[in-house]
Amino acid sequence: MKVHFSKTIGIIGGAGPMASAFLYSSIVSLCQKLYSANDYNEFPEITLISYPFTRGKKDVIQQELLNCFSRLTNADYVCIASHSFHGFLPEGPLPHGFISLVDEGLKASRHLGITRALILGAPLTIYMKLYEKSNIECVYPKEADQQIVNEIIREIAGGRIDVDQSKRLSEIIERTSLSLEFDGIIIGCTELPLALTKEAIAQKLPIVDPIQALSTRLISLVRS
Repeated sequence: MKVHFSKTIGIIGGAGPMASAFLYSSIVSLCQKLYSANDYNEFPEITLISYPFTRGKKDVIQQELLNCFSRLTNADYVCIASHSFHGFLPEGPLPHGFISLVDEGLKASRHLGITRALILGAPLTIYMKLYEKSNIECVYPKEADQQIVNEIIREIAGGRIDVDQSKRLSEIIERTSLSLEFDGIIIGCTELPLALTKEAIAQKLPIVDPIQALSTRLISLVRS
């Protein structure tokens, strides 16, 4: 079924570039899968800003985000391709049409009936407790396993993706399940889905990739 996309998408990327490229790719892939899109005009208009953000300075990042938002005023819907940067959102009202990656991940989790989720994410996302703003209880890997997660994120950001990463992540999930109960997994980092797939999970648990949830939501909003 061919569809027409009458509205536009703006993506604030760059934190990091692999993550924003993955979000763009996910949107394109979903259009192909859901609507058999294969010609130029069968995909939505997407503006992607890959911005070299300043690391570790909240006030500077907030100003940089405002700068990016101002460059996307013509987009009907705007999102940020980074989990942790949702903790740096500028104060005051957000731009009209802003769609939260974190909120979409939580919606997808509730839809799957998840009540206690294992969060696999970057240290900042965990520190800011971004996924703890709903009635879904969150649990996290032990410190040693979190260090492994951090290493894998850095590897992917540097361009390395391999089956060993998927194996290590699966082992972390299995070890965590021995000491903590959870009925679902949220991939709270935009790099990790590149390495961790549903096929890699031994446990029969629902797994939520907020990037896929955000992509699905954006496509539903911009189609005619």
